[in-house]
Amino acid sequence: MPIRILIVDDDDALRTALSRTLRANGYDVDQAGDAPEALSVIARITPDLILTDIMMPGGDGVELINAIRGRCPRPGILAMSGRGSMGALDLLRLAEKLGADLSLCKPFSTDELLLALADLETRAPFGGG
Repeated sequence: MPIRILIVDDDDALRTALSRTLRANGYDVDQAGDAPEALSVIARITPDLILTDIMMPGGDGVELINAIRGRCPRPGILAMSGRGSMGALDLLRLAEKLGADLSLCKPFSTDELLLALADLETRAPFGGG
């Protein structure tokens, strides 16, 4: 059974490109444009992994990570951001401290994404339960 991934990002073009890439690599993919929409999708499906942007209007990735952190089973979480550092605040490190399993700074290559997902897939259960 393919691994189910939920992509959460406010950039429609990026979500579409990531979806195509992941589907071409054998993943089932769902999409959401922000944290509230992602929580709605999660209420209907059980993703194995969530790729979430950190900075989004309408609810950011940190809020999403906090909302799903206590779920059981908890999906693996890959945080991504093009604004990895804002002054002294490193958003990706913050995301990992709050429960993201890994993070990627945008832009990233397909190979970097697939390697990160392979790393998450080796963890059992996804996200450390």
